[in-house]
Amino acid sequence: MDYFRYHSTNCFFIKSKNADAYLAVDAGWPCSLREYQRALKAIGIRFQQLRFCIVTHWHMDHAGLISDFLEQGIRCFLVEKQSYEDIDEMERVIRKNYKEYKEIDKSKLERASIVDMNELLAREGFGGETLVTIGHSPDSISYITEEKEAIVGDLVPFDQIMDDIKSEESWDSIRRQGAKVAFQSHSAETPIGRII
Repeated sequence: MDYFRYHSTNCFFIKSKNADAYLAVDAGWPCSLREYQRALKAIGIRFQQLRFCIVTHWHMDHAGLISDFLEQGIRCFLVEKQSYEDIDEMERVIRKNYKEYKEIDKSKLERASIVDMNELLAREGFGGETLVTIGHSPDSISYITEEKEAIVGDLVPFDQIMDDIKSEESWDSIRRQGAKVAFQSHSAETPIGRII
């Protein structure tokens, strides 16, 4: 797994074992494509190598470039409970701050259940798996690599949970998958043993 950080958000990339292709997990901030491409190049990945994208949840610091990704032919997914309504809410916030933002053509998005998403990822050589990890938001998912690295988006760190059953259940799911390290979107990697 590779990743870079910009505007206080980590963006993650998984290389396919079958081809010269990558899965992007989260898609950066709105109206920042050139900056995103420069950061990607700095870690040795060409933007043209991105073939697939999933987002941990539909907030503007995680899905802000989806419209650009779709225009470039990257396959982007709504996974499990993620919905058009999540996108609409995100875009309402974006339009207040980014007048030049181009809305997502929702007809180009692909819908997938967790099961279908995991089967597609396996076929395309990415391995790992997605799972629903509601806590930060109802549409949140996580991705666990074959190396047992958990990309968890904005899931609340376990030691900060206060009476949040959904977040606790999400961490339990991650632990059951054998994850060893958690990669959150706005902080450094953390050994799972320290947070659950």
